[in-house]
Amino acid sequence: MAETSSTEFAIQHPFDAESSGDCILRAGDGTEFKVSRAVLSFASSIFRDMFALPPVSGEGKDQTDIPVIPVEEDSPTLQVLLQIIYPIDPPHITSFPLVQKLVVACDKYFISTAKLRLHLRDVLNDDQFFREDPLACYAFFWKIGWEEEAIKASRYTHTFQLTDSSVAKKLINESGDVEALLQLLRLRDSREEALDDLLSVIKPTFYYVCSTKGHSGLSVVLNDSLRRRMELKQQLKEAYPNTQDVERLLGFRITPSSLSCETCAMGRTAHLQAIRTKVITALEAYPQAISG
Repeated sequence: MAETSSTEFAIQHPFDAESSGDCILRAGDGTEFKVSRAVLSFASSIFRDMFALPPVSGEGKDQTDIPVIPVEEDSPTLQVLLQIIYPIDPPHITSFPLVQKLVVACDKYFISTAKLRLHLRDVLNDDQFFREDPLACYAFFWKIGWEEEAIKASRYTHTFQLTDSSVAKKLINESGDVEALLQLLRLRDSREEALDDLLSVIKPTFYYVCSTKGHSGLSVVLNDSLRRRMELKQQLKEAYPNTQDVERLLGFRITPSSLSCETCAMGRTAHLQAIRTKVITALEAYPQAISG
């Protein structure tokens, strides 16, 4: 039995030639995995039925008289699928294309996608996973009915021009549902409407924090309103906006910016922290993802 294909794919134990398996699954690229029919039959009724069928003409057995069954999956997908099925250490899944293939394979072999989701917990909490191809992630999770994942993926779609016909058409085709597009468009509208409410959190004010004679008060000064709106809108395209620099986020400044008086400086810091708390609260109400 060959352990690697022409691309030298490394088969991991317990699917290699030294395995105690009693059957060979031949991947679509020719790589052969030695597996246990009992383990696969227990996990999948499709595998159980496959093993019960007589061999197709021209296939049969290998030189060790072990049945060889061809499958369509490529070797990386098949190996991870087997690692999910077997009672061994979980596989390391990092890429969105692999997740797509695994979902299709689980559906094909009647393997519970709930089990797959357990193996995907880490990758689905990885910010980079959704940034890889946000719209494709969203469309795919929408199509297979993974609501929680589709909602999370929608946070990463704010930079896309949804009114572009090619983008809209691709999203509808990949999700199989025009409602997937309409949900994002409604989200975009609600974000636009809520923008002014977020900007209104900060108002121009003047206050004293120090009673020392000769010390001037502090002022909250707003930038140009149009500029504030445009810059805030751009920053909110991030899936998780940075709320640490609230002055930059909401386009204002507290003057004077440098204070030699410790009491004045502490007052300025305290006021910024109070504003930051307000901003965080307001952002929690700001629509960042589609509703379930």
